[in-house]
Amino acid sequence: MKSKKNERNLGTWVQYVSAIFVGLVIAVPVALLQGFSFGQAAYLNARYLSDGFFVAGMLIAGIGGMVWISSTGFFDIFSYGFHSILVLFSSLKNPKDHEKYYDYKTMREEKRGKPLYFLVIVGVLFLLLAVGCLALYYNLPA
Repeated sequence: MKSKKNERNLGTWVQYVSAIFVGLVIAVPVALLQGFSFGQAAYLNARYLSDGFFVAGMLIAGIGGMVWISSTGFFDIFSYGFHSILVLFSSLKNPKDHEKYYDYKTMREEKRGKPLYFLVIVGVLFLLLAVGCLALYYNLPA
């Protein structure tokens, strides 16, 4: 029993670490493109880091929000509609044999896993880093 719990915790940590790594891969080039350099004043670097963390945080939190909403079944109606259109215009399946929405929804509920929050949490973490760097930008001497 303990090994399954340890495997789950390891998987959770891998998800968080990989999301943070992706966020840094986004944030560092954005900061460098904005003008980050070790030879500049610290308040300017804080501004550029704030820009990088903000872009990474918004991307990760936005994607995480979409994944989270998708895990609730919100987009099932769109998936069913697209599937129904394909059945309607396809000669491979008779439209009368097509499943009803209730059956489709219950089938999707059975397949759906638990919601994933790690992307939202990492995105909010990057947004908090952006706010912290912005506070440094406004409070450090010029």
